[in-house]
Amino acid sequence: MLAWAEHGDPDGRPVLGCHGSPSSRLERHVEDVADYRRWGVRFVVPDRPGFGRSDPQPGRRVTDWPDDVARLLDHLGIGEVAVLSLSGGAAYALACAAALGPRVRGVGVLGGAPPPDVPWPWPGWLPARLRAAAHRPSPAAALLRPVFAPAALRPAAIPRYLQARLNPADRRVLGRPGVRRVLAETFTEGLRGGPAPLAEDRALLFRPWGFPLSAVRQRVHVWHGTQDWQVPVGLGRVLAAMLPACTAHWLTGEGHFAVFDHAAEVYAALAA
Repeated sequence: MLAWAEHGDPDGRPVLGCHGSPSSRLERHVEDVADYRRWGVRFVVPDRPGFGRSDPQPGRRVTDWPDDVARLLDHLGIGEVAVLSLSGGAAYALACAAALGPRVRGVGVLGGAPPPDVPWPWPGWLPARLRAAAHRPSPAAALLRPVFAPAALRPAAIPRYLQARLNPADRRVLGRPGVRRVLAETFTEGLRGGPAPLAEDRALLFRPWGFPLSAVRQRVHVWHGTQDWQVPVGLGRVLAAMLPACTAHWLTGEGHFAVFDHAAEVYAALAA
């Protein structure tokens, strides 16, 4: 079973959301869902396998996701679509663009990183033994599971944890009750099945994604805060440099959740 949620105008311009990791179909980038209707956007977000109410898919790959998306779009009667990702959803959004060709009219990447099979610094929070394990075919997800177990115990507390841990710009954004409420809801729903789906998702992102970024021929807009401590801006610059057609938006002094201050700009660019 594949679960999804929709917001906005049913007759509006379709945007397919590839949620972060962890997250769920409840992810959105506005505090007031009425914004989507005002902007003429139909925002559709499916749960990836194992997250939220979507069934697990043992042995899945990043490159399996476009088939699920295509079936969902067919079911909803949607032809062309823009694809938008936050953080760990970048691999899946770019995979859709590479696999679905002209059906994807454009891509947005919010705070995303490049594939791991190019040189880039691994996140500092990931222990060295797990970074090495992530390249092995089977143990990575099992080894990562204990790392994410605490988050699965109290997912609604993750926004407060991030607010204390991240930079001043993110602390300001996460200080807004509406933003914390959105994130608490999507994290709680995403982790309803425990840490295993998150461990599997992260393990996939830490391995080669299975397609070259040169296969993404659509215009990709990258938005990245220069003070993003979760996904450092250097990773965003590597990703932007690897994409054949990229417009980069470097948000000076802003952090990982800058989209909550730039949602109108983001959705307008995708509509164009």
